[in-house]
Amino acid sequence: MNRTNLANNLKEAYQVCDLRPLRGEAIKRYYVDLSKVRNTKAIGQVDTILEFKKPEEFTTILFTGHRGCGKSTELRRIEERWQEKYFIIYLEADQEIDIQDARYIDLYLVLIKQIEYELRQRGIKFNDELLSNFEAWFKEITEETEETVEKSVSLSGTLDASTSPFPIPFVAKLLVKLLAQIKGSDKRKKTIRQTLEQDISRLQADVNFLLDDGFKKLQQKFPQYQGFLVIFDNLDRVTPEIGDHLFFDYAAQLQALRCNIIYTVPISTIYSAKKVNNFFDNSNIVPMINIYSLQRDKSDLDYQQEALEAVTKLIKVRVSIQDIFADNEDLLSLAKASGGHVRQLMQMMRTAITSANAKGSSKINGDDIQTAIKQVQFDFERTIPDNHYSHLVNVYLNKEINNNQIGQDMLFNTSALEYNGNDRWNYINPVVKSIQAFKKALENVKK
Repeated sequence: MNRTNLANNLKEAYQVCDLRPLRGEAIKRYYVDLSKVRNTKAIGQVDTILEFKKPEEFTTILFTGHRGCGKSTELRRIEERWQEKYFIIYLEADQEIDIQDARYIDLYLVLIKQIEYELRQRGIKFNDELLSNFEAWFKEITEETEETVEKSVSLSGTLDASTSPFPIPFVAKLLVKLLAQIKGSDKRKKTIRQTLEQDISRLQADVNFLLDDGFKKLQQKFPQYQGFLVIFDNLDRVTPEIGDHLFFDYAAQLQALRCNIIYTVPISTIYSAKKVNNFFDNSNIVPMINIYSLQRDKSDLDYQQEALEAVTKLIKVRVSIQDIFADNEDLLSLAKASGGHVRQLMQMMRTAITSANAKGSSKINGDDIQTAIKQVQFDFERTIPDNHYSHLVNVYLNKEINNNQIGQDMLFNTSALEYNGNDRWNYINPVVKSIQAFKKALENVKK
C-alpha cells in the first residue's frame, strides 16, 4: 500500500484500527491473508463444501473460533466469493435476537422473515396459497390479527414499504412483532416459543414449503443461483450453556430447513464431551494466529518470526509505522501481547493511541504499549473466577485444556486460546501471565 494511503496521525490511526470485522471496501484495503500462520484449512473446507454439494442437496456448516479471531471477516469474504452462485442472506444474530437466551425457534423466525424481505425487494413473492395457509396458521396459534399487528409494528427497517414493489404481507409484519417481543419481553418470549414449539412439525413444513417456492421463483428470474445460503454470524457470542442447548439439544432442528446454512458456534461447544461431530457433519475452526513454536516441555514459548510479522502487518496496512510509533520494537511488543488474537491486537492498539494522545504525544512509545497491555490484564482480573487460575496454570505448563465446564468457560472468555496445525494445542492468553493470582497459582504448583 502506498504510504499516502496510511494513517499518519493518531486520530486517523485510531479510526482505521477499528474493532469491527472488515466488510466491503475495508476488506480490499486492510485484509491480510493469515492462512499460513493460522495453519488452518477451515476457510478452504467451507469453499469446498459449497462447491462440491449437489444443487438439490442442503448443507449445514459450523464455523467456529475465538471471539475476535477474524471469523466475521472470513465469512464476509465467503459471502463475496459465492454471491454469484448463491442467494446469500447474511444475518448478525445479536442484532436480531436476544443473544443471551437464543433458541432455535428464534432462528427460524429470523430466517424466514429475512428471506421474505430480500425476495420482496427483488420483485418476488411467495405463492399466494402457501402464504395464506402459513398466515392463517400463525393467526390461529398466536391469536394475532391484522389490526393487532398494525397497531404495534412500524413500517421501518425490514418492513420498509418505500422500496417494496408490492404490498407487505401480514406474515412479514407479524414476524417483526414476534421477534421484537421475544427480544424485549421475558414473559412474551416464553409464551411465543411454547406456542410455536407445540406444533414444530407444522412450522418446519410451512417454512420449507415457502423456501422451496421462493427459490423456484428466484431461479426463474435469476437462473445463476444454486440455492439460498444463510449465514448466521455472531452466534459464537452465546454462552457455553446456550451453545450446548442449540447445537446439541436442537441440532436436528437447526439442520431441518431446506436451505444451506453456516452457523457460527462458540469454540467452547467444540470442546464439549458430547462431541459436536456426532450431531453435525463437521466443524470448521479458525484458530489463533500461531505466533509460537510449540514445545510442550517448555513453559515460556519461543516465537515464530513469520507469524509475528503477519500480526504486525495487520497494523502496517493501516498506519504509517514511522509516523505513529516512536520505535518499531513497540509494535513487535504489541504483537507478542496479542497472542495472535486479532481483536485483542486492535483493542490494545487503540488504547495505546489514546494513551499517547492524552499526554500530548504525537507517537506511541513503550509506556503507551504497557498501558494498553495492562488494561487488557485488568479486564481479565475483573472477570476470571478464582478457581480458574489453577486450570490456567495447567494450560500454561502442559499446553492442553480440560474438556469440562471450566475449560469451556476459559475458551469462551479467551483467557485460554487454541492453536493448531500439525498439532492441536492450547496456551494461555499472554496477558494472564502478569496477573498476581496466576503467579501465585503457579508458585503453588511448583512447590
